[in-house]
Amino acid sequence: MNTLREDLHELAAHAPDVDLADVAIRGARRRNRVVRLSLAAAVVAAGIAGGSVIRLQQEVRPVPPVVLTPPETKALPLPDKGVAPVEQVYRPFCRGGCQESGWRIVTRRGETFQLPEVPGPVEATVDGRRIAYYSEKDRRIVVRDLASGQIWKAPLKQPKQDFKVEYTLRMSPNGLRFIVSGWGGRREPNMLVDIEQGTVEQLDSGWWPVSVADGDGPVVLAKPYDKSTKVWVRGHKPVTIPTFTYEFSALNPDGRRLVRMGQFLSRTEPMVRRDGMIVTFDALTGGIQARVPVSGIPGDLEPAKLGGWLSADEVTLVAVARSPGSDASAVAYAVNVLTGKARKLFPLRAEGAYAVPGLVH
Repeated sequence: MNTLREDLHELAAHAPDVDLADVAIRGARRRNRVVRLSLAAAVVAAGIAGGSVIRLQQEVRPVPPVVLTPPETKALPLPDKGVAPVEQVYRPFCRGGCQESGWRIVTRRGETFQLPEVPGPVEATVDGRRIAYYSEKDRRIVVRDLASGQIWKAPLKQPKQDFKVEYTLRMSPNGLRFIVSGWGGRREPNMLVDIEQGTVEQLDSGWWPVSVADGDGPVVLAKPYDKSTKVWVRGHKPVTIPTFTYEFSALNPDGRRLVRMGQFLSRTEPMVRRDGMIVTFDALTGGIQARVPVSGIPGDLEPAKLGGWLSADEVTLVAVARSPGSDASAVAYAVNVLTGKARKLFPLRAEGAYAVPGLVH
């Protein structure tokens, strides 16, 4: 498999008239799909290998195997109102000929609710009180308050095809301002939508949404290149980060602090890898404020994604299995950006797609 660096150089050599920043973003998205497919193939291969071992054991000692099936989580239809804040959103992983089920939400009270089938992901605000998704009936993104049941409809109408490809929905803390960006389809929207003001603004092509504040607060965008990434707090000049990355937190409420996952370039292969550290920097100047190792996470997990702020110095972090063949499940943490100390919030329930409130992904 070619590395992302090789792909970008190949594109640069053969397509000089193409916007390389835009190509870099699409290439990274395509590479993520290839990695996911490779991981799925590895899981299948492991299952086949495991099956061979079982058959051999049965020939030597013909004892019927005991199969333990985990209990099925009962999901009730989502009520019209009175729902507690979301802890996580997930789509159960389906294998062995079963039928794909839609998205589910797990509340902080431990309830699991089934959402109506919707194209594309479901996102939640950082406080978990509101969710957003594409409504095929309304042909637009809608935001729903889980406690009151109130629904807001975006002023931007979009075709269903926009949500059958890869897209990002980045919500503000109250959910009434968001960016919707899409890649891979005939249309590639990149819009800043304000439901309260009823406005839609076209954003510059190639800039990926990192963070959106309520009202007229800061909007943060990023544009990765081969060896660097530009970070732009609109209204200020972009700053340059010396690595290719999409792995940022939301902007701190102070309007300056942003956190990214630490990375290094492997010496054995031209690949950028995570180094287990988080880097806090000033999004307006680019200056590094702290670089600390993450602690308090088991050795079979590694920090992977960041999200919204839970306090002045704690940010959401998701850790995933360090090895593709590991049985370890992803876990959500709160990590102190000054000390690197992580405290566990909850394990993620699904092997398939998932979202944590406020996660930047």
